[in-house]
Amino acid sequence: YDLVRREVFYCVSSLVDTLATNYGAGANLFALDALAEQAFELSAPLLDYEEAAADAGWKWSDDAHCFYHGDFDDCMLAQEACDMSGIEPFEREVFEHWIVSDWLADKLEERGEKVDRDFAGMTIWARTTTGQAISMDYVIEQIAADLNKPVSA
Repeated sequence: YDLVRREVFYCVSSLVDTLATNYGAGANLFALDALAEQAFELSAPLLDYEEAAADAGWKWSDDAHCFYHGDFDDCMLAQEACDMSGIEPFEREVFEHWIVSDWLADKLEERGEKVDRDFAGMTIWARTTTGQAISMDYVIEQIAADLNKPVSA
């Protein structure tokens, strides 16, 4: 039991079945096309409105949980701030794709990371960094820091 819990992560039968079923000429390629479309979306750059807004002079308010700028009266979410200012979002290139737990997927999505929760039955994270251990990624460091925060009474 411990070995399975420690070493077996995800069943990839759906992926293998989809690829095997569509192997060869004349096969029904609908399922493979759908998977290819999901793969394309996972590989597309991640739009970073927060960084673009900050680069254009918008400031983040921890109290209000939104961006503000002296030229505008309202506090806005990053995408709204970029839209109001005519700012194009930065594009963060996707370098790697990792199977992750649903719990980690939740935490990654909360921080604006791209996750596909049903890529042939797997939860896939589109990682925008490479060349270092995953534990060194800023987003992972932030998730770990949140876990290690003392619980206030």
